[in-house]
Amino acid sequence: MEYAPYVEHWSPYLNVTYLQFHPQGADDVETGAGFTAPLQPWLSVSLDGTWSKQASGAFYALTLHARRELAPDWTGKLHITQTYDDGYASEDYNGPNHREVGAHLLWDVLPALELHAGWQHSWAGEDVRRDGGNDLSWGQIGLTSYF
Repeated sequence: MEYAPYVEHWSPYLNVTYLQFHPQGADDVETGAGFTAPLQPWLSVSLDGTWSKQASGAFYALTLHARRELAPDWTGKLHITQTYDDGYASEDYNGPNHREVGAHLLWDVLPALELHAGWQHSWAGEDVRRDGGNDLSWGQIGLTSYF
């Protein structure tokens, strides 16, 4: 469940998520909060945080977003993110987790329908590497409908 009002030029949100893991049957309650605020008409910043009951820890992400209209109904987006682990992903380490960059292309097919494609790359931090993780790249395509 999420509450996300629009306040002047920034967008705060609060959420609660209940997770049930199968087959173990373990569960978790996570709460999140964050906001996005404009810095320039084409540039914004967001800060997001999640706290996990099961982990007794939090995870934060600070992101810069750039957005530009490329043509009518076509938008390009770029982002760069730095994350911070505070007992969420690892009990043994608190500090930077990973860095990520991404590029996205959005097409407004209809007023309430959007097709998007993107690519991201994540550089693993010290704790991620210690747990056997590496740098990752991935892409996605999707369709979003608003109602």
